[in-house]
Amino acid sequence: MEDDDGDQPPIQTQTQIHLLSRTRKRKQHSQSQVTSPISPQSNPISDSSVLGLVLLAHTFTYDIRNLPDSLLLEIISRLPLKSIFRFKCVCKQWRTLISQPSFSRFYFSRMLTANAASSSLPFRILYRYIYVSKFEDVLDRFRPEIYNSSKFSVLFLSSFEEQQQSDQFKVLALNNGLILCCLLGPLVYYVCDPVTRQWVTLPRARDKSPNTHPIFFGEGLISRVNEDNVVTGYTVVRVELLNSRANYLSLETFSSETGKWVDYKLPCGNPIALMRRGGGPINFNGILHWFVYDHGMVAFNPHKDPKSCRLIQFPDDRDVESEDNHDGLYRLCDECQGKLRFFEVKRDACSFYCFSMWDMKDYEKGEWCSDFKVTRSDLSSSDPELNSWLIKATFLPLAFHPFNLDVVYMRCVELACVVSYSIQNKRLDVVSKPIGVVDDLSWRVVIPFMIPRWPTPVPIPPVLKRVVKPKAAHRHRFNRIGGVFRMGTGTGTYRRQIRSVWHLGLGIKLKRCANYETKLMISIEQKNIMNYIV
Repeated sequence: MEDDDGDQPPIQTQTQIHLLSRTRKRKQHSQSQVTSPISPQSNPISDSSVLGLVLLAHTFTYDIRNLPDSLLLEIISRLPLKSIFRFKCVCKQWRTLISQPSFSRFYFSRMLTANAASSSLPFRILYRYIYVSKFEDVLDRFRPEIYNSSKFSVLFLSSFEEQQQSDQFKVLALNNGLILCCLLGPLVYYVCDPVTRQWVTLPRARDKSPNTHPIFFGEGLISRVNEDNVVTGYTVVRVELLNSRANYLSLETFSSETGKWVDYKLPCGNPIALMRRGGGPINFNGILHWFVYDHGMVAFNPHKDPKSCRLIQFPDDRDVESEDNHDGLYRLCDECQGKLRFFEVKRDACSFYCFSMWDMKDYEKGEWCSDFKVTRSDLSSSDPELNSWLIKATFLPLAFHPFNLDVVYMRCVELACVVSYSIQNKRLDVVSKPIGVVDDLSWRVVIPFMIPRWPTPVPIPPVLKRVVKPKAAHRHRFNRIGGVFRMGTGTGTYRRQIRSVWHLGLGIKLKRCANYETKLMISIEQKNIMNYIV
C-alpha cells in the first residue's frame, strides 16, 4: 500500500522494535519521577558538560606507559629533586629513565637555562657559622624546605641562643654540590652532600715535627666531575699562617684518591703575607686564590705538576688606601659566570665615585679591564626609605649573583638590610630585611649557597692502616674488648660490635674509646667495614 506522496514507510526489524520499546519504557519511567518540568537553561548537566566529563574520564584513564620518553623527560625534569627520586618507585620505566646519566645532564642544563631567565633563583647568601652540638645536626639544617623559597634572604642556620651554648661549625667551601665544613676547636674536617646526607670525616694530618704546631686556615675545595656530572673525586687545600712575610707559600693538600695529606713549600717571586681575615679562597677554573698584602692574590693549581704558585696583582687604579685601612672590607673579588671580577665600594660619601668594577681581561698576563664607575647621583631606588639614604648610606659588598652578571648584593649599614644593585640600570632594591642577628655581616663571613644540582655519592678516601703494637701484658686482655664504630652515611649512624680490632690497626685508640666512653669517628666505605664485622 502506498502513501499519497508515493513514499513507503521504513520497515523495522525485530531488534529495532525491541530497542525502541526499551527506550520508551525508560522515558516514561523517568517522566513519572519528575514532578515539574525542567527547562534546558536550568538543567545543571547539559550536553556539553556530559561531553566534557566523558573527555575528562578518558584523560584520567590514559595509560601513562604510552607516554614517549621525551615527553616524560620534560615533565619529570621540572619537579623538585626530592620528588624526582621518590618517583623512581612508580614503575621500572621511570626508575630506568631517572637513573640514566643523560637525565642528570638534561636536568642540570635545564636548571641553568631556567635560572638564567628567571627572576627568583634558587640561591641564598649563607652565613658561614653554624652552632650545633654534632655534625649530624649540621646536615639537618640543610633540609630543602629551609632554602627552597622563592623569597631571597640571608640564610642563618643557627639562632642567637644556640650561638651562646653550642659547638661552632663553619662552612668553608662549596663545589659541585659538595660542602666542606669544619669543627672549630679540635679542628675536624667534613665533606658532605646535603641532598643524600652522606658525609666523610677527613683524617688528621701528621705534624711536621713534634715540637711545632702550625696554624692552618683558608681551606678550599675542588671537586672533579665526569661528563655525567657525577663527582669522581675532590681535593682539599689549606695554607699555613706564618708570623712574618716569607718568600714561599706553605700549604697542605688532601686527595680523596690517596686518602692522605701532602705538604708543599712553594717558592714565590716576592715576600708575601696572607690575609688572616681574607675568608675562603676564590675558586676560578679549578685554581685557588688567596688574598695577600701588597700583591693582590697568590694562585695555586692543585692538579698541575710540578706544583707552583703565582702572584696576581689587583687593578692598579683601585683604592689602595681604603684597602689598607679597612683590610679589604669594602672590596669584593670572586668568580661569576666564568669571569673573575673585582668590585669596590667607596666608604666616604664625599668620594666622586661610589661603585667601581673591573673584569679580568687576560688571566695569564694578569690584566684587568675597567667595567664601570658610578657616582652617587647616578643611583636610584624604588624603595622610598632607601632612596632617601643613597647620598650618605654606607654599603658593604657581600656577593655576586652566581647566575646573573647584572646583580651584586650589598649590605646597607644604616638600614640594616641587604640590597641588590643592578649594574645595567644603576638601581638599588631592598631584597632582605632585617638581615639577622649579626652586626658584622660582610663578604668575610658569608658564602653564596646554591641548591645542589644533583645528588651524588661522596667519594670515600682509602683508609690508611696504622699498626700499633701493644704491650705483651695487655695483648690478651685487650682482644676481648669490643669497639664502637660510627660511620657517616646517607641513612644515619651505624654502630657495630667487632670481635677483633687488630685487623683495622686501631687497637690503642679503641681501648681508649671503650674506657672513656667516647666515640671514634672513622670514615670508611660501608662495604669495607662490613668485612670486619662478625
